[in-house]
Amino acid sequence: MIKKLLAITMIFFASASFAKDTLKIVVPYAPGGNTDVTARMYAKEITKQNVDVVIINRPGAEGKVGQNEFINNSKKEPNTLLFTGSGSIIYNVVENEEDYVMMKQLVPVIQASNLGQILVNKKDSPYKTYAQLMEASKHKQINIGTNSGATRLFAEDLFAGNKNIVMIPYNGDTPTMIGVMSNTVDAAFVTFVVGNKVVNNELNGLAVTTESGNFGIKSFKELGVNKNLTMWNGFFAPPGTPNNE
Repeated sequence: MIKKLLAITMIFFASASFAKDTLKIVVPYAPGGNTDVTARMYAKEITKQNVDVVIINRPGAEGKVGQNEFINNSKKEPNTLLFTGSGSIIYNVVENEEDYVMMKQLVPVIQASNLGQILVNKKDSPYKTYAQLMEASKHKQINIGTNSGATRLFAEDLFAGNKNIVMIPYNGDTPTMIGVMSNTVDAAFVTFVVGNKVVNNELNGLAVTTESGNFGIKSFKELGVNKNLTMWNGFFAPPGTPNNE
């Protein structure tokens, strides 16, 4: 996958519209989350080919701020790629058709990762399992944090009909984890970037959204709940980039 991206990048730099010394990668989310971390992993590999890479974080409005800025400025800064994922696309499709129409102008380059979400809480939480969390929700309000619009939609479907589950939306993993550690929420959905904290026994992992378990955590399907969510990240070129490039 890295080799394919490098080949595409070299083609971009060979074209007249792209600068030959620096590649800018716009990430429409804050530093530290799954999308940002994955983009930086790819950037590190690209720099090994003597290409300077700059990561530009443009968080806001579930990815819309950075994506729209990328589209509107593509003619001014043609030596730029967008790195985003299915989370923002799913959310924009559901929430705003106009934003989705705008996003369809983007030219897909390569899919970079396939990851899920983990429902976690603090080690000292009284709810050590998903079953215990759900049992508690029969008798009291349970606050669940979500780190993106797409995850919120998944959680709303997962907990549909449970009036004691309250969704607390956050913008990315970092503020979501602050909510967990400050006891603002009883549990929260975060990306697989946080998986090592479960493995290292720093957090409780209650369930994962992928088809099968990860990090020693069972999936919702394995727990008897027929729901799943797998999210991807990928690179996009500016509108008007020829598809054969």
